Amino acid sequence: MHQKSRQFVTALMVALSVPTFGALAQSGETQLLQLARDSAVMAGGAKYCKFDPDEIEEFVARAEARLSVLARDDYEKVLARLEFKNILDAYSVREPASGCDDFKPLFDQTRRSLR
Repeated sequence: MHQKSRQFVTALMVALSVPTFGALAQSGETQLLQLARDSAVMAGGAKYCKFDPDEIEEFVARAEARLSVLARDDYEKVLARLEFKNILDAYSVREPASGCDDFKPLFDQTRRSLR
């Protein structure tokens, strides 16, 4: 796995971890939108690589649920969902930088962290 990919997964897993929720909710929509982007890049890469559709669907549902929980109000919730959807659409049509073979363990690890 490439160093940049490892850093991305580590940052995403930290952002998705339970203890981070309180700090994220207080820090404003910038971090919420970054989480939406990072999660969408991961889901979009999985779609592009044609990974198991059930796993992708599960990841998307859990990521969207996290965004909803972290949003302070309906405005942030809608904004985060729109950001997630737009980035997901964009990254569903481009191969991950590390290639699909190297991306699979990254996706699996991140998906497991959402459970």
